[in-house]
Amino acid sequence: MLDSLPDETLARRAQRGDPAAFDALVVRHAPALLRFVRQTYPESGDCDDIVQETFIAAWKALPNFAFRSAFRTWLYSLASRKTVDAMRRRRPQNDLDSAPETPDFRPGPGQRAEHAAFLTALNSELAKLPYPARAAWWLREVYDLPVAEIATVLHTTEGSVRGLLQRTRKRLATTLEEFRP
Repeated sequence: MLDSLPDETLARRAQRGDPAAFDALVVRHAPALLRFVRQTYPESGDCDDIVQETFIAAWKALPNFAFRSAFRTWLYSLASRKTVDAMRRRRPQNDLDSAPETPDFRPGPGQRAEHAAFLTALNSELAKLPYPARAAWWLREVYDLPVAEIATVLHTTEGSVRGLLQRTRKRLATTLEEFRP
């Protein structure tokens, strides 16, 4: 029965201490959060921990959640912060302008199919981007979140998100030129 309830209802029930409602939210959102973290964090082995930390933080902060944004947006925001925290512990963050302009893409000896080669090159280029640019791109292009929600998730302005997306798209178009038909 809980599976059919909307996020807001489940979140309100969880706020009142219903662990089953929170469990339903975890089951509903964990796969998408894990995909998001895997695409934006370079060490795949730590992604499960980041998602788990996100849900622990959500459970602890849920009494203060004021429903000023969608529950999903709030979760992505927490996951984004946990990912950034993990990256800070791992190594210093680069900024978009210091990212190398020319890719170091060399096809493997098996000469993968063109589609697989493109995906490999795309993932390689995305991995070179700083977290905010990579996260904004994934949230917009893959998860189809509106710019306003992405700004909320990344704790920045809509203008900053538009700028990140524009620079990221331009960079990807340039570095992946060889794959254009």
